[in-house]
Amino acid sequence: MSIVRKALSTDLFPAHLNDRQRYMTFAELFEHFSNTGVLDPADDVPFKAAMNSISIGTTLIGRCDGTFTKVRREKRQIVETSDDRYCLARNAQSHDAWLVHRGREFKLRPGSMAILKLDETFTGADGTNHKRFTNVHLPMIALKAMVNNIDDMVGVELASGGALSLAMDYSELVLDNARVADEAGPLVASHLLDLVALGLGARDDGVETARRSGLREVRLTQVLIVLNERFAEPDFSAQKLAQATGLSERYVNELLYEAGASFSTRLLELRLRKVVDLLAQADQRKISEIAFACGFNDLSYFNRCFRRRFGLTPTAARARQS
Repeated sequence: MSIVRKALSTDLFPAHLNDRQRYMTFAELFEHFSNTGVLDPADDVPFKAAMNSISIGTTLIGRCDGTFTKVRREKRQIVETSDDRYCLARNAQSHDAWLVHRGREFKLRPGSMAILKLDETFTGADGTNHKRFTNVHLPMIALKAMVNNIDDMVGVELASGGALSLAMDYSELVLDNARVADEAGPLVASHLLDLVALGLGARDDGVETARRSGLREVRLTQVLIVLNERFAEPDFSAQKLAQATGLSERYVNELLYEAGASFSTRLLELRLRKVVDLLAQADQRKISEIAFACGFNDLSYFNRCFRRRFGLTPTAARARQS
């Protein structure tokens, strides 16, 4: 399954460009970037925009933030892309947004979502000069197979909360930690499909499967991301991990154990692996400094753990790598 990451930001444009030039450059690059629609710039504020996306096979996770007054998908984009996926979009701004899709206008309150069809036109506008939204593109055939009457839910406001909001939160988490997609792209795509199907009312025969494989795996991903970010904190604990992810400590321990290793085992492995990486660098910091920087606060314990894990002392390991 192919995984493609893309990023586009006006912050990277040459400083000498004026507002019109910045917009035209962005619009041209955006057409190559995704060609999902047209973004109309605001007239009363400087033009600024940033977008990033991760494509995992036919699933796409994307985010847009910029000084736009309107977002439009027109017949030209439909013809050029032949994209027949569903798009789950969330209003990520602090004010209401208005969408026109399938000939009707409806409101999206902050945090609420809507299912759009990418083989039909739509327009998003709310009278303000700033837009922020997150979207997930999912294969139409797969979602139709899991959800009855899904087309009846196209072009209406879907309230925040439940599995749909969790799917969008998960998407934001993956966008902020893109390495997750590189390491487990197919699983990410599968979990998103399960969560969206569950949130839209999956068929009876698929509800339990979606709930089991979707919700639990998304939470495991969230736990692993936080653990990978904070393992070097000397006082990091399962309790702090639970607090950071909004889960109970018992549930966090269950998730990690079911995934193959306990919290303490994973924490120790992450710290030791980081020590090995730092020992291989040329700055020649003291081994004690490296140990402390990786979360160890007892050198005797660190040396015992290192030797038990790698079969040699940290000093010998450094000598072997030099």
